Amino acid sequence: MPNRSRTKLNLIGLIKSRASSDPWMIVGLVVGALFAAATAAGIPQYGRSLEIVSMRAAVADVGPFNTNIHVTTSWVPLTEQDRLRSDQSVFSAVDSHLGELVTGSASYTKSRVHWWGPMGEPLRTDELASQSSFQYIEHLDDHVEYVTGRAPTDNTSEIDGETVIEVAIYHDRAVHLQIEIGDVINSQPVDRGTGNVRVRVTGTFVKARPDEVFWMGFGLAFLSPDIEGREQPLILFPTRNSMFTAVAGANAGLPATFDWFLFTDPVFLADMTFDELEIAFKNLTVELEDSLARPFVITEMIARIDSMKQRALFGSIPLLLMALLILACVGFYLTMAAGLLARRRISGYMMMQSRGFNVRQQLKIHAIEAAIISVPAAAVAPLASFVVIGALGYLPAYRAITGGSAMPVELAASGWIWSFGASIGTAAVITAASSFWDRSTLAASRSSDARPVGAPWFQRYYVDAFLVGLSGILWWELGARGGVVVAERRGEFTPDLSLLAAPILIVVASSLVALRIFPVLTRVAAQVGARSNSVALGFGLASVSRRPFFHGWPMLAFALAISTGIVAGSVVSTLERSTNEQVLYSTGADIHVTTTGSTGQVSRERLARVRDLGPIDLASPALRTTSTVGTTSIGTRFTLFAIDPIDFQQVAWFRDDFSDSGTTITQLVDRLAVRITPEAIELPPNTTEISLWVRSEPVIPNHEIWIVVRDGIGDTHTITLGGFTEGWSLASAKFPRVIEPVEITSIQTFLRVGPDSAAPVEVRIDDLIATTDGGFKQMVLDFDSPGLWTGLPTAEGEDTGFTITAEPPNVSGIVEGDSGTGVGNISLGRGSNQGVRGIYRRAKDRPIPIIASEGFMNRTSVGLRRPFVIDVAGGLVPVEVIEAINYFPTLDPARGPFAVADINAIIDFVELRGRKKVTPNELFASLHATDSPAADIVESVRKIFRLAYVESRAQRINDTFVDPVAVAGWRGMSVVATIVAAVVVLMAYTIFLAAYALRTKGESALILALGASRRDYWVSMIAELSPAIVTGTLVGLGTGFAVSSLMVGSMAHTGTGERLLPPFLLQTDWTLPLVTIGAIFTIFLIGVTNSVRSFHRIQIARMAREGFSATSI
Repeated sequence: MPNRSRTKLNLIGLIKSRASSDPWMIVGLVVGALFAAATAAGIPQYGRSLEIVSMRAAVADVGPFNTNIHVTTSWVPLTEQDRLRSDQSVFSAVDSHLGELVTGSASYTKSRVHWWGPMGEPLRTDELASQSSFQYIEHLDDHVEYVTGRAPTDNTSEIDGETVIEVAIYHDRAVHLQIEIGDVINSQPVDRGTGNVRVRVTGTFVKARPDEVFWMGFGLAFLSPDIEGREQPLILFPTRNSMFTAVAGANAGLPATFDWFLFTDPVFLADMTFDELEIAFKNLTVELEDSLARPFVITEMIARIDSMKQRALFGSIPLLLMALLILACVGFYLTMAAGLLARRRISGYMMMQSRGFNVRQQLKIHAIEAAIISVPAAAVAPLASFVVIGALGYLPAYRAITGGSAMPVELAASGWIWSFGASIGTAAVITAASSFWDRSTLAASRSSDARPVGAPWFQRYYVDAFLVGLSGILWWELGARGGVVVAERRGEFTPDLSLLAAPILIVVASSLVALRIFPVLTRVAAQVGARSNSVALGFGLASVSRRPFFHGWPMLAFALAISTGIVAGSVVSTLERSTNEQVLYSTGADIHVTTTGSTGQVSRERLARVRDLGPIDLASPALRTTSTVGTTSIGTRFTLFAIDPIDFQQVAWFRDDFSDSGTTITQLVDRLAVRITPEAIELPPNTTEISLWVRSEPVIPNHEIWIVVRDGIGDTHTITLGGFTEGWSLASAKFPRVIEPVEITSIQTFLRVGPDSAAPVEVRIDDLIATTDGGFKQMVLDFDSPGLWTGLPTAEGEDTGFTITAEPPNVSGIVEGDSGTGVGNISLGRGSNQGVRGIYRRAKDRPIPIIASEGFMNRTSVGLRRPFVIDVAGGLVPVEVIEAINYFPTLDPARGPFAVADINAIIDFVELRGRKKVTPNELFASLHATDSPAADIVESVRKIFRLAYVESRAQRINDTFVDPVAVAGWRGMSVVATIVAAVVVLMAYTIFLAAYALRTKGESALILALGASRRDYWVSMIAELSPAIVTGTLVGLGTGFAVSSLMVGSMAHTGTGERLLPPFLLQTDWTLPLVTIGAIFTIFLIGVTNSVRSFHRIQIARMAREGFSATSI
């Protein structure tokens, strides 16, 4: 027993002695262990803090009414016994599952509808007759004020042998139905058609406090509901006793509607977790379904829970990524520090081996030392993370969600569980790194000092190959799955933690590969330095090439820290930008109106009313329709989005990568505008008749000639001039009264045939004449020149031609002064557009320009600048693609091909055919800077349209997959991750510089003895230390950007897991990486400066007497 005590005491003494010999190294390991444990403990604590903030924000946003719970059923019989049984079921379930969350309740009971009428008059039972219902509201008299009369009581009376009960009525409804105090009313259940409840009105009331939570924000829905299509109903309010005796007797066998309103404590609710609330509601619903008939549990919080859980999931992924990066940095630091400490203790290991200690006993000592370092850190870490998380609330990044106060944080057992889990990993890392030198001997150590430093213990080809291969597999898996979030069978999303570890493996694998290449780079640098004229430079580069793996430690530390800074600065900035851009893309403008039906479209009148609204800055109509390529129904279907190119640019948002061409997207949209139009051919004012000389060769039965005109407000009108006869004939028609000025847009023929079965015809026209109301005839067109006329497209394409031929003498002289020399010749092919063929005027000999998606180009193979025809609302329109684009606001290329065109050009051309009206069906508007709430603006716009969906960009922000809480969490966590990574790398480099000073002390003394100056030493140290810094910085930047792009791509999803539109663009906030890089170069300069200051204080004679060995480190 004494021997065992002495052994234990010696072991403890040995550990104390080892710790006292290297106190600062031990402190460094303790700090590293504390970082690791605090980071692990902070994961559940920080997640819970964000959950609390989210829940509080949701409770505040939902408001005092919608956080309450409404239980309802319409299938419980109207009896006192069933009421008691239902109350017991509801309150028992509430007590079991909601407990202290519910602070009060109110029950409502409403009968089925009744016919009613004043006593002595027959009951009206027609379709328009007013109906009544009896409703009992618990504690009603405590929340109303009686305007006339008094509250009803349980007292009854008799009239003609029938019991009369007392009731109250809402005052406004009593006035509307002309009911006064003391009136007696008969009421009969509609469903039974028999039975009678006779009541006397004792009072009329109003709400005492209309905004009181008791009324649940329902307004008058329970007191005096409005019904369309018949006279307004009458709600009678009896006492509970009267409700469940007289009313229940008349409604025997009929169910009633029972409602229970459960008032919740918002403070208690805000402190609940998502899971607690979800489970409580779920269990409540299950128990009620077992005890009540068809119950419904209604609360806004149920929908909010699903939304918040989804947001919390996608918002937690960047936080977990930051935590893993911090743990990777801390793990590397602990490995480095423990390895260097073990290197310093080689002489101690030799002494222990000489006294009989074996490797197993030494490993036990390492494990105990690691536990002494890790366990206290794990015990304290949750408290440290508690303080740090609470203090985060004061940072500017969190001010939006904390109001400048402390972040809410809780101490829970999960924090210590995570902390001690991290301590196990910490102890394992320290033990493994410390045990590497256990088998070394003193001779081997001195021999190692005299030779180039060998590769570290983890630098093995199979380790590199394994990590690189695993990283490649995870990279491929992330790309194949599209993200680290996977969908379960129930439709819920969960993060795949194995894929979330991919960034760490990629960074580590890249760093190890760089460590393989680093010795080659240093040898090349040493050769360059040897050829230089600077001895100090050559000596420094030669030193680093001799000890590349020793300098590999700081290189790996720099790579990890800088990649952490890049990821922190890129992931958060990119996701925050992408969150805003997906709203900008999907809405298209501040206000987006989508109409439905033919009666709710964006007419000129509605457009003018929207533009007259105060907050509206600019309103631009648009047309979104499904079109086909070609002249048949089997052509490629696509979405045609017609816009006003000028106005749409001012209200919409674009990004340069929407197009791969050198032309910006705004320039492309500008090129859609058809600005050059032919000079209008206007009819004289007050035209009453128009006529035209026509001839058809051959004459086809039922072949008619039309003239299409456009009036002063842009509406088109088709004037039918009749059919053709043999030879030349003068076709004429009365001209209707329309808004002037009136211009001629096209001359057409109509023949009721199929799309490609019309008979080829040569139609000649001349002298279009207008007759005014005074009988004056005026030449409008003499067709002596082509006049920009061209053929309308048909089902056969461009098979209609127009030329000018010599004018026959017998068609001249109708109008005084006519001395024309030509007639128009229209060559009609066999194609038509729903029987219509003809000519129109075009200023440019090019079709309407459009820009089309890449999917459109791939499916149709139309090519750029190649004219073709599309079918728009039954009209064939000639177009050409001027450029291909990838994305356009509000259009999803994954849902099919699309094209964008000028709305005025499209509508004008479609309406050339006549008898066709095309109206815009969407509206985009920008807003002035205004204090008006977005909801009020939306409501003002909605009132203008009969059927429309009005979308506000400001309101859509809340529908994205993240919210301000998540964004603030990302931003704050990125700052913390960068600071921790910077601190860890500074600690690592400080330890490295200390080890470097001891290792190179002999070399420093040697070059001092050889007469090196302070400048030479400066150059030598910078040349030796800078390759690791430069290489680590470059590796960190490269891996940081690669990991950021990978992770943002895997996390960029909406709340439903769909991909984002538009795709994200990687954006880096360089503040965080530059902080890390600046910290690295600062400690580098401090270390070099301190070494140079110590250079001339080296006592060469003393070192020569005492000897020096690098094993002292």
